[in-house]
Amino acid sequence: MYCGIIIVIFAALFLGIQVIVFRRFIAQRLKEKEYLQQSYKQLLEEEESLKHEKGKVEERIGGQFLFYDVTRKIAPLLDRKDLFSVFSEGIKDFDIDEISFHTPLSGSDHLEFQLGSDPSNIMSVKTRSKKGIEYLPLFAKLLGLCLERINLYEKLQQLSIYDTLTEVHNRRYFLQRLFEEFERAKKSNLNLSFLMADIDHFKKINDTYGHLVGDVVLREIAQSMKGNIREIDFVARYGGEEFSIILPDTDRAGAILVAERISTLISQKKIKAFDETVSVTVSVGVAAYPENTVHPDVLIEIADKALYKAKTSGRSRVGWF
Repeated sequence: MYCGIIIVIFAALFLGIQVIVFRRFIAQRLKEKEYLQQSYKQLLEEEESLKHEKGKVEERIGGQFLFYDVTRKIAPLLDRKDLFSVFSEGIKDFDIDEISFHTPLSGSDHLEFQLGSDPSNIMSVKTRSKKGIEYLPLFAKLLGLCLERINLYEKLQQLSIYDTLTEVHNRRYFLQRLFEEFERAKKSNLNLSFLMADIDHFKKINDTYGHLVGDVVLREIAQSMKGNIREIDFVARYGGEEFSIILPDTDRAGAILVAERISTLISQKKIKAFDETVSVTVSVGVAAYPENTVHPDVLIEIADKALYKAKTSGRSRVGWF
């Protein structure tokens, strides 16, 4: 009876995630974030409802609930490594001789289960426990559910901090990072520089070649900037054809060199967009802490004014104060 209750509970959960994950995936990428937010919320509600079933499940092995206890431990986890570690520890009472994730165990005396919809996610188990053999398919489905939830969460996180067109960070996340880096520089007495870059005559590109070509240009410029800075630096799409770059531990002189290098590389770049080959230039404004200001919002304002200076001085150049 209790085993039947458990299976019914799990079946409802498993069918729910299948509906969420395999429902027709978003036709327009702009709707993707809203869809994933709703999906993740529904999963959390399903997991919460599972907790209320604890009192209905009375069958125990070694003092632990067969299904619920493991579920309770792994349900909140959003890290795959932690998930597998806690799960392996939770089922040790089933006399598990060996367990492996992603890599099949050698020999014919082990059981192998696919976890979720991804064929590369597998669980291989070697056990002598009859109860373990009976319940392992149920546990495998539970793990698959958790992995699907982690995938949804990661996609949601990606969408919340990245610009979907250029695949660099978005303005909201950039502002968060800028204030964090500013506080770190202030606290540790470090330099911090900020670049504001704008594609020259971008409206003319859209008017001449169309917005699809313009989108390719935006992506290529964003990736060129990302590929020509350090790992600790941070590039984001500030809005329209404007991009922002945070340069930690960099003074104004160093930031000017970075800005000039980026400007030169982009001016030499030939962008292939469908049947068109487009050349573009960028203007860049530089601002630095503490040389220009000790306030993060003023740092943005100074970089913007330096960008305007570069634009009015002829474009395809770097401006600073």
